[in-house]
Amino acid sequence: MFNSFRQVRVLRAPLSAALLLGTLLVLEQRTFDRNTALLLALTTAIAVAELLPSVGLAWVFFALLLQTFKVFPLVLLSGVLSYVAIPLAVFFATVAWKDRAKWIPPVAATAFAGITTVNWFLDQTWISFVFGNQLYGRGVLRTIAYVFLIFGAFAALNLVAWVAGHASNNADRSRKAQLAAESRLQEASTELVLERERNRIARELHDVLAHSLTVIVAQADGIRFIHRTEPQLVEEASEIIAASARAALVETRRLIEGFATDLKHEPGQRAEDVAALADRMTQSGMPVKIETSGTPWDMTPAQHLTVYRLAQESLTNAFKHADRSRGVHLQFLWKPEAVELRVRSSLQTSTTDTKTSDSSALGRGLSGMKARAAAAGGWVETINGEETFEVLAFLPATEKSASDAPDGRVISARPVEGANA
Repeated sequence: MFNSFRQVRVLRAPLSAALLLGTLLVLEQRTFDRNTALLLALTTAIAVAELLPSVGLAWVFFALLLQTFKVFPLVLLSGVLSYVAIPLAVFFATVAWKDRAKWIPPVAATAFAGITTVNWFLDQTWISFVFGNQLYGRGVLRTIAYVFLIFGAFAALNLVAWVAGHASNNADRSRKAQLAAESRLQEASTELVLERERNRIARELHDVLAHSLTVIVAQADGIRFIHRTEPQLVEEASEIIAASARAALVETRRLIEGFATDLKHEPGQRAEDVAALADRMTQSGMPVKIETSGTPWDMTPAQHLTVYRLAQESLTNAFKHADRSRGVHLQFLWKPEAVELRVRSSLQTSTTDTKTSDSSALGRGLSGMKARAAAAGGWVETINGEETFEVLAFLPATEKSASDAPDGRVISARPVEGANA
């Protein structure tokens, strides 16, 4: 498309020259003879003005000089309409002018007006016809007034053409600058979308793999100590490892295939699937007590996934950093306007340094939780007490959340139930 536009721009000066030549030949009923020499020279200057602006201006200059020296016929025979070509040549030359000497086109336009005025006054028959009487011998001041009048008219026409060409240049530069700015904005927007997508994938992978690998590592460490003393528990631990690995594989595959956040499909995880997380944690040595109060309301797939991920990350952090033996209390508080998720765990009874390091280790997971909740219109806060660590998540049940799903699609949520509930 850009190349086509450039081709049109290259052809517009020759087409204008051809149109002007054809029009004047028809209007003045001319043929190609000596009297059309000036017209042919000036229209040729128009044709080359945009491609070779300096050549076009020089061509006009020499054509007018040839008329001054009577190589070309004077005004009466050449035709006054032939001078219409001069402003057009100035316009196209100004549009294409790339030289740093910006003063050349306006000076040339003024010079053309001066030479044209001289040519008019050299043709006594024509100038007498224009002013209706014999001009010469009627007084110097009167002659100067007529000269100034004709020069001013031609200079005005030529300079208007120069101004129009200059304005066209400025408009063209502004358009190019705007297109460049829009292109940069589009590139920045694309980069932003890609960065958001990378962050989303990183956050999803962190939530999926952190939980599953934490459970797998805990069970694998346990097998080392119980495979001789309690061999009957090895099979149970192996089943938990296999189930966690399969779940991680399924969720990772779903994420890669783009279903994790595709709101046109059923959610990969629902709010009630938190019970399965609690069961795995309980079997891995960290009892999880689930408490549900209030009446669950219909949720969009995105809300289901958000609630599940918030609970998953909270339980994973508690499993890694809290006192597993004292368990975790997970509470769902359903309200008409929102759902609150509270996950309270007990801190390990150790030195202050350990507590501090545990808190700092939660940074990446908590930042991801806050970003995920904010994307759903909610928030996440943490309460770090002397003996407990609590995660409080708030997710609104707004009309906007429901309308975000295609066709207003919502999925009913059921009370979260599981072991130790």
